[in-house]
This record gives sequence, structure tokens and C-alpha cells, in this order.
Amino acid sequence: MESNILNYRRSQELEGVELMNANFKSNNASLHYHSEFIVGVMENGVQVYCPKAPKDKFISAGHISMINPGRLHCNKSIDNNGYSYKTFNIQTNILNDIANDIAQNECSIPRFDNLTVKDIELEKRLFYLHDCLFFNELDAIQQQNYFYETIAYLIRNYSSDKPKEIQNIFNKKIVNLTKDYLHTHYASKITLQQLSEVSGMSSYYLNRIFSKSIGIPPHKYLINLRINKAQELLKKKYSATEVGYMTGFFDQSHFIKNFKLLLGITPKAYQAAFLK
Repeated sequence: MESNILNYRRSQELEGVELMNANFKSNNASLHYHSEFIVGVMENGVQVYCPKAPKDKFISAGHISMINPGRLHCNKSIDNNGYSYKTFNIQTNILNDIANDIAQNECSIPRFDNLTVKDIELEKRLFYLHDCLFFNELDAIQQQNYFYETIAYLIRNYSSDKPKEIQNIFNKKIVNLTKDYLHTHYASKITLQQLSEVSGMSSYYLNRIFSKSIGIPPHKYLINLRINKAQELLKKKYSATEVGYMTGFFDQSHFIKNFKLLLGITPKAYQAAFLK
């Protein structure tokens, strides 16, 4: 690392969420606080997170940090090797909304007593989610779903006052309303908020009810639906580029990646097999 580097991005599909990639050769940030929640995941190196706290917190790769709004902390390097980490800066209302969805009731804003935790599953989810949001790699509904599920996991497992979940209630009407909407609007940009409004359920419980009934959550059902429609259009001799946009994929790489993931071959190879 030649110098301290900070890169920020504002999520394009999630209002109130900012992302940061940090690479520090040396750092000596004094005590400070943030107005939003900071969820961080260490990649390399070691830092001292709260050197003026009663107990120093040494954070290394594999540690996940959770900083409540208003909590005083500071960041310091312990050697010249530096360290790197990724953070999610999340407005408080977003975590509160997710906690309310989990409980299906009004909850207090989640708070995290532990400054750091080690959780391999959560670490994996956070790294994947950060890359998806930072580079805007996936569809809006996919980004929203991964964010929603990851933060719900964080709240359910590590918030000091865990929201009590109500039992999933199977409702065929909700599932059918959601499916009908997806089939009608599959070529358009679809968000979790839209599906929540259509179904009358929170995003959290819609995902669970839909998954329990169909076997996959709405965003995966939508991708499968788009690929099915793409197969039909490819057989009608539309070009792969045209088909990708006609079926709602935001770019060709996303279309090709998902087509290959589901069918094992590229759209062009699939089309060529039918045009021989």
C-alpha cells in the first residue's frame, strides 16, 4: 500500500446506504462518531478500533464491526503494514424498518452491544453484498433482496433487543398476486417495495411466504421467468443483445451470466442449437 485510499459509493438502488472501501498504510483517526450505523468487515491487516476504550479492540481479518450512531470510536494502525476494510453506512430508519418487518410490529431502533463479532456466514454475505452494491452488478430487486436478507440476519443474531418473529402465515392469494405481477412486468425494473405494495406484506415476510410456497424467493423467480421468456425470443431469431434488453436485464453481461447459470450455455450457443 503506497498511501491511504478511500473510495465511496452511494448505492444506486438503496436510498440511505453508502459504501466505502478503505486501504490504510497508516491511520491515526481521533475519537469521533457517526450519525448513521456503520457495519464494517476487515479484509487484511490489523487495526486498533477503540484505543481509548477500557479494553483495546484489535480487529483483524474475519472480524465484523457494528458501530451504533453516536458511539465514540477511533481507528489506528498497529504497524506499517496497514490494513483494509469495507463498510456499509446505513441510515437508522432503514434498520428500524427491517426490525419492524421482522416483528410485524413497531420496534425500537436496533442497537448492537458488541463492537465486533466473528461470523463466517455473515462475513461471506457482507463481502458479496458490498461488491454487488459498490459495482452495481445486479438487478435492483436482487441488490435489494441481498441487502435486506443480510441486514435482517445481522439484526436477528446480534442486536441487543432482538425483534420477536411471528410465524410465517401461508397465503396462496399473496403468492398468486406476486406471481401475476412478476409475469406482467418481468421486462420492467421491479423493486421489493413494489412487490410489498402489491402483496400487502412486508418485504421480509413476502420473501418467506413466497419461498415456502414456490421454493425460491421472488427475485430468483423473476430471473427464471426472464430466462424462460428469453428462450422463447431466441427461438424466434431475435439477437442475444435484443433479447437481453427485451426481457429486463440491465446489461448483456448480467443476461449472459444468468442464462449460463440456469441453462449451462450462453444465449448465443442456445440459439445456435435451434437454428442448425
